[in-house]
Amino acid sequence: MKKIDGYLFAKLANIGSRSEGPVYYLQQFDYTELQVVKQVNLWEEDPVLQPLLAGKVTIDGEVHPDGIVYEQVRPYQSE
Repeated sequence: MKKIDGYLFAKLANIGSRSEGPVYYLQQFDYTELQVVKQVNLWEEDPVLQPLLAGKVTIDGEVHPDGIVYEQVRPYQSE
C-alpha cells in the first residue's frame, strides 16, 4: 500500500447521459493529476471522497492503470 498526498477535486463526467456524475482526481504537490477510482456507481457521489473535496488529503491505496484504488482517505497533515 502506498501513501499519496495531494489536493482532491472532482469534475463532472458523462454530461447529458444517464451515467452523469463526478470523477475524482488527486493533484499531487508536483502538479501531476491522478484519477481516484470511486467505489460506487458512475452517477453517484462517493461518500468517502465527497466530504473531503476541495482540500488536501492523504490517500492510502494502490496505483493502477485506471487510477488510485483507495483503502483509506483522510485530511492531510504535514509531518
